[in-house]
Amino acid sequence: MRVNLINMKYKSNTLTTLGVTALLASASISYAQSALTPLEVTFGGNTKYDGWYNLSSSLKEDVEVHGALYDFPGNSGYGSFPGYGAWPQAIGSQLNSNPGSAAALSKLANGSGGGAYPSGGSMYFGGFSGDQNVDGGTLGVLESSPVLDVQTIIFQIEIGEAFAYDYFVDGLGVEQVPSLTISYGVGEEVTLNADISTLIDSLLTDTIEMPTGEGGTMEEVDIYTNLYGYQWDVSGYSDIVDFSVSFTAVQHAQLYSLQLDQSDIAYGTTSMIPSAVPEPAAMALLFGVASSSIVVLRRRRVEKTEI
Repeated sequence: MRVNLINMKYKSNTLTTLGVTALLASASISYAQSALTPLEVTFGGNTKYDGWYNLSSSLKEDVEVHGALYDFPGNSGYGSFPGYGAWPQAIGSQLNSNPGSAAALSKLANGSGGGAYPSGGSMYFGGFSGDQNVDGGTLGVLESSPVLDVQTIIFQIEIGEAFAYDYFVDGLGVEQVPSLTISYGVGEEVTLNADISTLIDSLLTDTIEMPTGEGGTMEEVDIYTNLYGYQWDVSGYSDIVDFSVSFTAVQHAQLYSLQLDQSDIAYGTTSMIPSAVPEPAAMALLFGVASSSIVVLRRRRVEKTEI
């Protein structure tokens, strides 16, 4: 099935920038869309779902989401490198179960020397720094019409690393991963870390040299695009009015997609975050490696017996 969504409004941002020199030479360089789209969540009870699958300024065609293909238009008017500009408006979810009350993505703060904006291939966290772990800016997804008596919330994020970092680590050593802020009761508010978090899948995108070896010597470091999942149990809070999920990425990170799911069933410590299913080719490779290992093991055992 192929669905055309050109008539919808979407947001987008940035390029896969793995070299600062290349980035500064051309801030408009565009890279391919990653292939780690958030997975379908299987919830019971009353549910709600919002997803953002093209966070760039250009049209993305034949994007596979939960087994269907979609065309997502780009997002223009959200600024350019290095990303200081204010967004004209929040970016509503591109696919959702309740169009009349869709969640929205907003820029909450710029980083050190730039901020997030839709560029040619992704949502790019701009700036001029060539250092590791520089604050690239903060984004947040606001849900102003949550499921009635919401109990469980899951947030998936597909983000590309820059210099082996994706989330910013502050001066106290705290990684600024997605956190949940809920408004409940009468004027009450609380911010919560995820009860469950996991790396669902990752994709090797490049290898760069960094001074991470002994004595600061240069060595090759793998760079990944990562798909993370976070789950919160909010069953201990009644009358939740709204909530938001916010995170801070490093400068030069690339944001590709987001997905927010919620249910009125409390799953507690039972993870409902979906698991990645290996591609057939990967399964065949794993099977081949396993078979080879068994053959080698058998040969070694035979040789040992003969000795």
